[in-house]
Amino acid sequence: MPICRHSIAPPARTPREQPVVRLSHYVVQRRSAPRAANDNRRSRLAPVWPWAMAAAAAPAVTAALILTRLI
Repeated sequence: MPICRHSIAPPARTPREQPVVRLSHYVVQRRSAPRAANDNRRSRLAPVWPWAMAAAAAPAVTAALILTRLI
């Protein structure tokens, strides 16, 4: 008589149904649509060049103010 390796008894625990995880539950803001490479519209972000000019001019303006106070 061969040894039977197949279990006849039902499993002790039935597998639980896993809750469905959807990405839409976690996404708060949708991604903007991709833009073409030749799209010349302005970006929605504020331009950076005024801040760069202010950062570049600040040391010169500070030095000029210090020199005017010394003279």
